[in-house]
Amino acid sequence: MILIGSRALALRQPSALFRKPLDFDWICTQEEYETWVKKNSAKVNPTKIYELPEHHKWIVEGSTNCEFEIIAPNTSSALVNNFIDDEWLETPFGWIPPLDFLFTIKDSHKHKKFETPRGCASFYKTAIDWHVMTKLGAKIRDEYKEFHSLRERESNPHKMPKLNVSKNDFFDSDKNGVIQTFVHDDIHVAVAINDRPAYTYYMKDGSEVLTDKNKFFSMPENIRLSGTIEEAMVLAIERSLVPHKDVWTPDFAFKFALAKVCTTITGGYFRRYSFLNLFEALKIYPKNYWGSFQKAVQAGTVRYINENGP
Repeated sequence: MILIGSRALALRQPSALFRKPLDFDWICTQEEYETWVKKNSAKVNPTKIYELPEHHKWIVEGSTNCEFEIIAPNTSSALVNNFIDDEWLETPFGWIPPLDFLFTIKDSHKHKKFETPRGCASFYKTAIDWHVMTKLGAKIRDEYKEFHSLRERESNPHKMPKLNVSKNDFFDSDKNGVIQTFVHDDIHVAVAINDRPAYTYYMKDGSEVLTDKNKFFSMPENIRLSGTIEEAMVLAIERSLVPHKDVWTPDFAFKFALAKVCTTITGGYFRRYSFLNLFEALKIYPKNYWGSFQKAVQAGTVRYINENGP
């Protein structure tokens, strides 16, 4: 059995973890899982045991929650035993991988899709761990890259949004589920941190939606960071604060939207940049963005899609 997750990190490198581990996560064979359940049922006092066959997992809920990823052919788990060497620690909890391997697993699901506040909290736990492990020098070794690539595909099976389309197609609610109440570009103007919306500095020539990577990285850092923050503010307004009034605070709506920017709403270089600068964005984003938007609506500078209003 191979112990992974926060428990493994706490045992392998305690300085990398800033919270108390609650669960156990293993990669193991079906036989090892069954043996463990028979041996440890009295300790865990299971209240619920269930299988997630599409993920090759068994979940044991009880006084301590335990997750077992069953080694299966043609999956990343099938490669794990190939990496066990003198660097791995053999403990009563199972084999514990080196920091670089734990980081490789962490990195593979940093962009994992989520839809709920609980999923958002999981994203931030992953992000904190990732940034701390990076500062400690963790990296994806060459010998782990095939494993990482396969595990990343397993963690992120969703399709990214198509950007090489017209603005009308991009915001077509029949295609993407986005219900537009206000003119999207007006919202960007209302919450712009600088003299104009950040994205206008790095739009791809001739495109209504696509941005230009070379232009983006030629911009000053404050423009790049403003781009991440503004995308999250606009997303929070359009997807949370307007259609679901008074359900979430503007602060939580922003944090949720920023996590979306770092996972499934954007991709490529912009998503990587946003993830790398996630905590700086949280630190400096304008806390009054929702008020700025509401004032702009009242002033008529943020227009309704329907000229007659809501």
